[in-house]
Amino acid sequence: MAEFEPRIIAFACNWCTYAAADIAGTSRIHYPPNVRVIRVMCSGMVAPEHVLWAIENGADGVLVAGCHPGDCHYISGNLKAEEKFRMLKRVTDILGIEEERVKLKWIATSEGSIFAQTIEEMVEELKKLGPSPFKPSKESQEAKQGKSALTLENIVQETKTYSCLDCGKCTSLCPIAEHDPAYSPFRMVGKALVGLEDEIIHDKKLFSCLSCYACSLRCPGDVDYPAFIQKTRLLASDAGEQGDLAHGGFLHSVTRLMARSPYKQKRLEWLTKQYRTYDQSDILFFVGCSPYLAPFFEYLGVRTLDITEASLKILNHLGIEPVILSDEKCCGHDALWMGDVETFKRLAEHNTKLTKEAGVKKIIFSCPEGYRTFKLDYPNYGFEVGCELQHISEFLAERIDKYGLKFKEGEVKKKVTYQDPCRLGRHLGIYDAPRRVLEAIPGIEFLEMERNRDWSLCCGTGPFTNCDLYSHEMRIGRLLEAKATGAETLITCCPKCQIHFKCAMVNRGEEKGPDVEIEVMDLANLVAKSLSE
Repeated sequence: MAEFEPRIIAFACNWCTYAAADIAGTSRIHYPPNVRVIRVMCSGMVAPEHVLWAIENGADGVLVAGCHPGDCHYISGNLKAEEKFRMLKRVTDILGIEEERVKLKWIATSEGSIFAQTIEEMVEELKKLGPSPFKPSKESQEAKQGKSALTLENIVQETKTYSCLDCGKCTSLCPIAEHDPAYSPFRMVGKALVGLEDEIIHDKKLFSCLSCYACSLRCPGDVDYPAFIQKTRLLASDAGEQGDLAHGGFLHSVTRLMARSPYKQKRLEWLTKQYRTYDQSDILFFVGCSPYLAPFFEYLGVRTLDITEASLKILNHLGIEPVILSDEKCCGHDALWMGDVETFKRLAEHNTKLTKEAGVKKIIFSCPEGYRTFKLDYPNYGFEVGCELQHISEFLAERIDKYGLKFKEGEVKKKVTYQDPCRLGRHLGIYDAPRRVLEAIPGIEFLEMERNRDWSLCCGTGPFTNCDLYSHEMRIGRLLEAKATGAETLITCCPKCQIHFKCAMVNRGEEKGPDVEIEVMDLANLVAKSLSE
């Protein structure tokens, strides 16, 4: 049997490392032929998603190499590379990827021998580790090339699209159509009804829909437009289409790697002894993607793990020591809504197996997307969870009403307004529970936005896709609406809402536009601050 020969991708700075590789060649300095060198103008141009994409697509190891600090031809490009690499390593560490597979190295033009030595060392280390477990399997590649059993005709029937009354109400209510005149749910449905499958699945506007359900709630024909979009994206995915992925598709790569990974994750490094958990508890708290989102969105001042920790503090305060799974994975929400049903099914199978083995009677979520996915999408695809599911806002409202949950007087004094997350509100009909909790906290003055409950405006982007000018305008508009109430804090129950709103505040453009600065806080964080001793 032939010895395993690793494949290495090296992103090399044009001015230093690429020249060093060239010098190694012209100087006849031998190094293994296992590396493919990709020239980039600066190591700072190499984004974390480039590294993950290489790993996803068969690389056993990835090297990012550039000029020594202080020698960058663009002054600080290599320092930016170092900053990106630190974030990337935090994510790959959580995924369980060995540190030998992803490396950053400074190699100057004159250091051809060091380039050769670096490649030799990587090859030897990777031979000891063996092939990357993330390489797409033959079965996976065949599944990608295969066709979904769905047809556009089936989708039209299943989602009642044939009931469209041509009234155009969907487009008049659509928050995307309000900003993007080229997008129209009405036109998309019209194309489906006359069988223009190719035109629909190759139309990038298919991925513009936020799946916010604003249209379906008021459709007189009872058309389930978001379900139509979700299923049609499966056809588009089969044809190799995808939306414009936010953040270069980094988070989608993380999800796919998670789904295919045989590694044990290191996702509980944040879980200190101050939080009490118990493996035999009847209640499980689903942490979800918080450990992965935390390092990526730290630059926005969003620490998603704060929400997780606040939720645990609340449960412990109530005498509950929940099960926390060390190897749960992403729920698969974004993969499903992007048409990647293969990844979704892998994640659903893994998570339902773990939760059943835990033997719990209830799972509590702080993320509405995870809650919706477990509650609706898993059963729709044949994955039964087998226990009660609750969002933490429902759980807290129940505790207030039935058990008299108490809050500390004078601990918090704020004027707040509330953002209804689409998945929690329009998808699952949960409007009262978060408001019941807010109204029970002493010192909180609750002020409703003009558009609230099922009229609430989406935060502007769905499964980290099509984060564009139109999405930005929506978020700015919603922040202005929040400020118009006179509130000083915008409360939400969705980590993504917080991310998107804070992103809009940070990235307002050169003119800066209107003042949209407002504190954004998760309901769990507010409750944790307000608890009595």
